[in-house]
Amino acid sequence: MSPCESPPSKPDLLPPSVVERHPDLSFDDGNLVLLTQTRYFVVHQGFLCRHSPVLKDVVETLESSSSLLRLEGLPVVKVQDTSEDMLYFLIALYDGLPEMPFAAESFGIASALLRLSTKYQVHRLRQQLLSELSAAWPSTLSSWDAREEAMLSPNGAYEPRKYTPHPILVINLARSVNAPELLSSAFYDLSRSSISSTAAGYIASETMECHQLAEEDLFHLLKGREDASRFLSTFLAVRLGGRKPSPNCIYTQAGDHPRRSYCQAAFENIFYDMLRDANSLLCYRSCDPLFAIINAEMIHERDDGGILLRPCEYCRAEFRMEVEAARNDFWHSLPEWFGDIQCIGVGLRSDCGKTVVWYIQH
Repeated sequence: MSPCESPPSKPDLLPPSVVERHPDLSFDDGNLVLLTQTRYFVVHQGFLCRHSPVLKDVVETLESSSSLLRLEGLPVVKVQDTSEDMLYFLIALYDGLPEMPFAAESFGIASALLRLSTKYQVHRLRQQLLSELSAAWPSTLSSWDAREEAMLSPNGAYEPRKYTPHPILVINLARSVNAPELLSSAFYDLSRSSISSTAAGYIASETMECHQLAEEDLFHLLKGREDASRFLSTFLAVRLGGRKPSPNCIYTQAGDHPRRSYCQAAFENIFYDMLRDANSLLCYRSCDPLFAIINAEMIHERDDGGILLRPCEYCRAEFRMEVEAARNDFWHSLPEWFGDIQCIGVGLRSDCGKTVVWYIQH
C-alpha cells in the first residue's frame, strides 16, 4: 500500500452475543446474514438474490457501503421483519410452500408469507399464495358456491368461522399486499355479519388483539350491504311477488283445470316463506342474498309437514333461469357495491438498506 493512501476503513463488527443465531435455518456454507431484532439467519446470498430483486438491490448497495456491518465475518442485512415471519419466509424459499389448509389457525403463517413475498417481490411465491387463498376467497360465483358448500359441517350446520379466518383479517391483508382479487368475496362475507359486531372489530383469541376495518372500508361495507339488500328486495318483488305462470305451464294449458292457479299459488308461498326467513334471527343465512335467491328455487322441495305446493316443471325451469341470471348479476355487482374495489401498485417499500419503493392502496 502506498504511504499516500489512507488505510482501509475497518468494517463494523456486531458481537454475536447481541442476537441469537437461529439454530435450524443457518447454514455452515452461508455467506450472508439476515438480521432481525432478536435473531439472525446465515443464508446464501446468491440464492436469495436470485429469488428477490429487492434483496439483490440491497446486497449490491451494501457491497459499496463504507460502513458495512459484519457478523461471524459475514456481511449483514438488517430487516424490520420479526424473526418468526422471516423463518416462515426462508423455509418457503428453501423448501417450498408448506402444505397447509388456509384456515383460521394457519392464517397467521399465510399472511406473513404473503406480506414478505410481496415486500421482497418474490413473485412466484406470492402468486402461489394468492392462488391458495383464492380457494377460500374466490373471484368467481361457482368457486364461491363450492366454498360455501365446504363450510357445512357433517350434520349440515353452516360454520364459516370454523373453516376460514375472519374476513376483517382478509380485507386488511388484501389492502396491505395489493390483492384486490380477495376483496369482493371477503367484503360480501363480512356484510352478512351484524353491523354492530363489524364496527366493534374482531378480537383474535390467541393474542386478544382487536382488528378493525379502516374507516373508508367500513363505509364501503355499509354501502355494499345496503345495495345487496336492495337487490334482494327487488328480486323478491319483481320475480316472485304476483308472479304469473309460464306460457307453457301444464295447468294453464289444460283450460279449466282445477289446478289452473296452482303454480301461481306455489310461487306466492315461496315469496311469503322468503319474507319470513328474511325476518328470522338466523345468523348469516338470513343476511345472505346469494343464498336467499337460490333458496327461492329450492324452497318448494322443503317439507315442513304442511301441504307442499310445487310449480310444474315448465314454471320451475323458467324460474331457475331467472335465479341463475340474478345471482350472476349480483356477483358481478359486488366490486362496484363495495367501493369500486381496486389496489394500484406502484412499487414496494423495503425496510432493508436504502431501497425505497412502495405500494399505494386505493
